[in-house]
Amino acid sequence: MNCSPYGLLGIDWNQLPATISPTVHMNILLRQVAAALFCAMAAGSACSAEPAAKLIPGTTFALQFPALPPTFYAVYQKTNVPAQMTVYLPTNFDPARKFPLLIFLNGGDGGVGGNPGVARSLCEGRDFVCVNLPLFKAPDYQVTNSSVPGAGYIMRAEDGRQMWPCFKTMLAKLEEMVPNIDPAHRILGGFSNGAHATAGLIDASDGEIARRFSAFLFVEGGGKLQHYELLKGKPFLMVSSNAKSRPRAQQICDAAKAAGAKATLIVEDVGKHDFPVSAYPAVRQWLRNPAME
Repeated sequence: MNCSPYGLLGIDWNQLPATISPTVHMNILLRQVAAALFCAMAAGSACSAEPAAKLIPGTTFALQFPALPPTFYAVYQKTNVPAQMTVYLPTNFDPARKFPLLIFLNGGDGGVGGNPGVARSLCEGRDFVCVNLPLFKAPDYQVTNSSVPGAGYIMRAEDGRQMWPCFKTMLAKLEEMVPNIDPAHRILGGFSNGAHATAGLIDASDGEIARRFSAFLFVEGGGKLQHYELLKGKPFLMVSSNAKSRPRAQQICDAAKAAGAKATLIVEDVGKHDFPVSAYPAVRQWLRNPAME
């Protein structure tokens, strides 16, 4: 587009008669200004149509959500860090293909939502869009001593109720940015408090989480889950990393199976509360097979 006022209006200023009246002169100037503004608006519209992030295979990008409530991390660490979602695109990413989604929530206070490293390692950087989200606590949560986890530190259904609207906002943006995520294959899970958070989301989202996600992964957590019936027909993986947690992990797996879930238990005993790297191959096998059914 020729954004010159003369080009738009077909006027050659040098060809205007010297006796032109002041009124006509002013009208021409106003038309020139209008034309210039039109060009500026057109250029601005073209820029706004461009995506905020380029979808390049093998790269990571982050989006912040300052309008959301403070994250568990921000509250617990007493810091002003906005909620963030970090997305990793697999090395074989192709906008023309559908890709499954893997969201893995961290333990503890959940962090800032800036590290999808566990999900990325589990899928070896291929085939899955990997996402890390922060945790959110219910508004009544109070921190007494940030160096010692106190009452209410463990994620519960009340926290899931607070988290789900925040997650919906983030996931809506994710689907806008990466529109080729496979709606039939979306996996949600986490380690420790991330697993408890996943259980809270299942229990307190009025069934929306169970409808939106196709499979669930609990690692060393999730024992507060109440609505096992929402797992019916879905692949479900429970991971235990020590002899102390194994009986409870077995109970959770059995309850899921009794409710109709396609439940699997993986035990990788490293003698402590952990998500050991040595368990990744078995979890990876589950991700690529039962979880994709």
